[in-house]
Amino acid sequence: MYWIFPQLELYTWDLGLMYRRSAAKGSKMAQIKMRRAVEADLRSIAAINTAVFLGDRDRLESALEWVTCWFHAYPLYQYFVVEVDGTLAGYAGWQVHGGFKRAEPVVELDQIGIAREYQGLGLAPDLMRKCMREIVEWTKQKNDRIESHVTFVVWGYTFNFNALSVYAKQFGDGVCGFRTQFGSRAESMLRLRMPVILPVRDA
Repeated sequence: MYWIFPQLELYTWDLGLMYRRSAAKGSKMAQIKMRRAVEADLRSIAAINTAVFLGDRDRLESALEWVTCWFHAYPLYQYFVVEVDGTLAGYAGWQVHGGFKRAEPVVELDQIGIAREYQGLGLAPDLMRKCMREIVEWTKQKNDRIESHVTFVVWGYTFNFNALSVYAKQFGDGVCGFRTQFGSRAESMLRLRMPVILPVRDA
């Protein structure tokens, strides 16, 4: 996955869906909400996609077709969005791998994009963390075979040190794999195995 990474600074954290953060020193506190995407979000997601990624750069309708296909692949693929004062400012797309009943579920952060005017506010780290928690709760409801963890992974270009340093703060197990898949650029896989607390099961 690919993303342009600004300097990221986290200000505050609330346990609910609502966050408050100062967009700049001395400025008005912005109201920030993170939630699952709905179909009405797709054109805004596509607009961010075509602005910050190369695949459908400057081709809004093509980007809309692409994100619509993934949206309708739910629950295999799951979109989350972040709003700032009611405006959709970014999104993340996550893909479930290998089936819905794996003893150790694996979920990949496929793409995360923040609109350029909202980059640098720390939205991406917050969104990644919130998504992981939501996906863990969703998985616990969906999967009765989980043994102990949900595994999250993300791929980034090996020599994109800025990107990998941002991922490393969220995917705390560090680099756990390598590949050359898209073109000839090497990629590194970072991982986080998040523990899952489950009720005692009957023998």
